[in-house]
Amino acid sequence: MQALYKAWFVDFVPFNGIKPTNWIKTDIYSIANIIYGAPFASKLFNTDGIGKPIIRIRDLKEQDFVTFTTEEHPKGHLIHPGDIVVGMDGEFRPYIWGNEKAWLNQRVCIFENKRTKGKAFLFYTIKPLLNMIEQTQVATTVIHIGKKDFDAFEILLPSEDVLNQFDEITTPMVEQIVNNRLENKRLSNLRDALLPKLMSGELDVSDLDL
Repeated sequence: MQALYKAWFVDFVPFNGIKPTNWIKTDIYSIANIIYGAPFASKLFNTDGIGKPIIRIRDLKEQDFVTFTTEEHPKGHLIHPGDIVVGMDGEFRPYIWGNEKAWLNQRVCIFENKRTKGKAFLFYTIKPLLNMIEQTQVATTVIHIGKKDFDAFEILLPSEDVLNQFDEITTPMVEQIVNNRLENKRLSNLRDALLPKLMSGELDVSDLDL
């Protein structure tokens, strides 16, 4: 997907290496809504699996459920499989969410694509913009990104027919990535549930014909 995005929208390979004149410069909000996480109370967090999982910045890379909360925040938003999630402190990397639903904690946001099948285009459009902010920020502690940075994002928006062609090719790829990650998580959970029982002898597999 990344190679295809670069060929089409950076090098303009299908257009003889020249940017089409009907493509326009615009802001990020022309293709995405940005949803910010809510300030859930940390005193209600637990690691015992009680309540719903809540995703913090540290959980984005592995996409595991580590922390849970019983709180139902009035401004809470659930991350869904396939959402594009970004941490707003330390490093600014987009992730395609490949786990089940979970609460979105503060300082984590979702770039929600406005176009039904435009996730790949959105993902690879914001990736270099986020990286640019990360590379140019200088801080004595932890670097941050926020709404004012997102407001300044300028993108090159291709024509609708070109976007539709790109979507037709890349949407099945995004769906496959999400489905593979969900299946990996389910298999990992099954392994973690069965292995202790096998090791303790609670599950007898001696009669299995392999």
